[in-house]
Amino acid sequence: MNFDRIKLRHLRCLALVGQERNLVRAAGALALTQPAVSKTIAELEDIVGRQLLVRRRRGVDLTPAGEVLVRHAVATLRGLREGLTLALDQPEGEQLRVAVGVLPNTAAGLLPEVTAELLRRRDPLRVRVVSGTNAQLMTQLRQGEIDLVVGRLAQPSAMADLSFLQLYSESLLLVARPGHPLAGVSQPTLEALSAYPLVVPVHGTLVRDTADAYLFARGSYLPSSVIEATDTSFVLGLLRRSDAVWFAPGGAALSSLQSGELARLDFDTRSTEGPVGITLRRTGEPGEGAQRLIQVIQEVARAR
Repeated sequence: MNFDRIKLRHLRCLALVGQERNLVRAAGALALTQPAVSKTIAELEDIVGRQLLVRRRRGVDLTPAGEVLVRHAVATLRGLREGLTLALDQPEGEQLRVAVGVLPNTAAGLLPEVTAELLRRRDPLRVRVVSGTNAQLMTQLRQGEIDLVVGRLAQPSAMADLSFLQLYSESLLLVARPGHPLAGVSQPTLEALSAYPLVVPVHGTLVRDTADAYLFARGSYLPSSVIEATDTSFVLGLLRRSDAVWFAPGGAALSSLQSGELARLDFDTRSTEGPVGITLRRTGEPGEGAQRLIQVIQEVARAR
């Protein structure tokens, strides 16, 4: 058997016929005529030296050889598509790239501003944004899967082999939709807050620990109705439709507060303030792409 004679069109045709079990439908999917499909399959059978299809009144069946070859044809085509996708994802020429991990408090505000600034400058830097919890992103940072993480400073126990460059400090905020019963109330009590569903970060995250500590220090606990979420778009959709209150990182709620989509409730949360910045691997210098992104992040943070 001469493998060089096998072309992609042979594999695509066999894969579609194997999927459809019908020459007419396979021809339609391939934008070919039925005779053209039959001819292509006949060519492949001649190359392989085995019958691959059995014609039936209502379609076709695969022979045992056909079944084996279809499985491998499908795997080959899938691998080629994945390879092409990865190849197209690579930077062209000397284009710089950087992978940045982003926590919810910077995903909604700071990093979009930074990316918009790169676009305004027509900077060719290629940025890949990875979302996750603090623990997940720190693991990826240590393993070299990402170049830096932008967000709150992690617990000291999680900072082994890592360094932190502070940009600013922010507090957690209690926010709700405009017109919420607690909106406009001067210094409402935590007892009053417990009457409403509370949206908090997922358990095990740094901001969740901060929120829990805030309530515990004031003799209060989470209300009976609690929603754990880190996806900002989900939380905003929920707040628009309910009287839920969001215990939010300041950066995650900032743009919605500025636009009037959310209202800040009058709780003193200054004790939840914590540093926000850039976490890097302690060993080795950041690459040129990472250094360029860090510079723009610092400029945008100062301007804010």
